[in-house]
Amino acid sequence: MRYQLFKAIIDSSTRELKRMMSRPIYFITTILVMTFCFVFFLTFFDEGQPNKMPIGIVDLDQSSLSRQLVRNIDATQQVSVITKFSSHKEAREEMQRGNIYGFVEIKQNFAKDALTSHRPAIELYVNDAYLIAGSLVGKDLMYMSALSTGAMQRQILRAKGIEESRIMGIIQPIAIDTHLIGNQHANYGVYLLNVLLPGVLQLMILMMTIFAIGIEFKERTSARWLENANNSIFAAVTGKLLPYTLLFFIMGMISNLLLYHYMQYPLHSNIGWMFLNTFLFVVSYQAIGILIIGLMPVLRDGVTIVAFYGLLGFTFAGFTFPIEQMPAMSRIFSYIFPIRHYFNIYVNQALNGLDARNSILSYVALLSFCILPFFVYHRLKSAAIKQNFPIK
Repeated sequence: MRYQLFKAIIDSSTRELKRMMSRPIYFITTILVMTFCFVFFLTFFDEGQPNKMPIGIVDLDQSSLSRQLVRNIDATQQVSVITKFSSHKEAREEMQRGNIYGFVEIKQNFAKDALTSHRPAIELYVNDAYLIAGSLVGKDLMYMSALSTGAMQRQILRAKGIEESRIMGIIQPIAIDTHLIGNQHANYGVYLLNVLLPGVLQLMILMMTIFAIGIEFKERTSARWLENANNSIFAAVTGKLLPYTLLFFIMGMISNLLLYHYMQYPLHSNIGWMFLNTFLFVVSYQAIGILIIGLMPVLRDGVTIVAFYGLLGFTFAGFTFPIEQMPAMSRIFSYIFPIRHYFNIYVNQALNGLDARNSILSYVALLSFCILPFFVYHRLKSAAIKQNFPIK
């Protein structure tokens, strides 16, 4: 009995490999898409975060103090002053065209107000339509304006004859010593790529699982597919998806090796735990794909549902907005996405280096998704035999 089941699985896998070799779409969705993502994202985040983003200056004061402020802004790491404008309207139009991410407007009498202990006006305009670029530009401009304010205060206090040892105590009474945990260099790739790449992978897994099974119904070949597996729906589905399981697991391992060895992202545990995490991640999404195509054995409907479900996974992974701060129903809803449990394991194992026992519930949650196909095996077998579902 075991030999027959094993042979049926091998026969189903052999049949699927022949189908994979006959159509370029299989190669594109299993290898080419992820390879493109590896090259694109790893080169995009090669420096950790965007640097020298273009901004403009509107200097209505034209004093030595305002020119010094412009030089200080241009010397920061993440912004670069590429042009100067004569008016607010001109700078705003240039920002609306997307040529600059923001601009600084220095008001008239800036130097005079600073030297007479009045409040000089500096206005910062940032295009927040570009989330990362806008936040980084705004942060650098605010930081430099604060430093410039401190520098001007120091000059005024010096002119008043206050001792140097007391000046910093007046300007900054409390010194802040910041230490970043887990991501010491504030590298955007560390927390983005460890979810973006698995996020793209889960979309490919879902799409390919739905397509590999749904195309049998669409082309009316499901009866032959089942017959090839000795009329065992378990052997037919397992054999069909086995090549994809191996391919996607290999792509997931390559992703881990690129992130933790090539890019040197934080890995405070054995990489074997992340390999196990990746394997369970792959099979759990395949199980969800089987469930969806089993409940609705129509290719177009299955693709629509998994596309919506897969995109929601990015939201409920918890890397952009804390799940703990979401409403109670949203927190419960997040548990039906394997990528949420994958992200928890990544944070516990790779980022924080905690003992594997702290992630046992997430590993069990990923493993529990593998039960889902058993709820639709009879329906899937019936659909394969009767072939009575719409194909258009």
